[in-house]
Amino acid sequence: MPIPRRSFVSPARMLLVALSVAVISGCATQYPSGSTQQEARYVLNNDSGKLLEDESLNNFLSQAPASGILNLARSPWGDNVEVVADESYLAASGRECRKLRVVAAGGDSARTALVCETPNGWVNQRDITQAVEGRY
Repeated sequence: MPIPRRSFVSPARMLLVALSVAVISGCATQYPSGSTQQEARYVLNNDSGKLLEDESLNNFLSQAPASGILNLARSPWGDNVEVVADESYLAASGRECRKLRVVAAGGDSARTALVCETPNGWVNQRDITQAVEGRY
């Protein structure tokens, strides 16, 4: 007596439907929440940045608006400098960072610096995006 073809097709279809529902429900549970602001998720074990130990400089970097200016008698970038802070931004590392323009007292030239916030305070970072003049 031949087995009806329909009995083989139904379990295969039911299994396919069950697997599809499992996959779709698994994807739906991993979808990010509606919040556009995401927490930084990073671990920097070998951070080469040097901690800025000046409390007034740390407070300035945390609170100053874009184009805020701070005059420092002593700084990591030399003595008697004026520090101008750019707008803060979220770096690829997940940290809040700011570019600075550092002008020596009585000097016409300015140089740039990059600082990023860590749980221990702000650190002076090497700016890897700064173009080297004369090289392409």
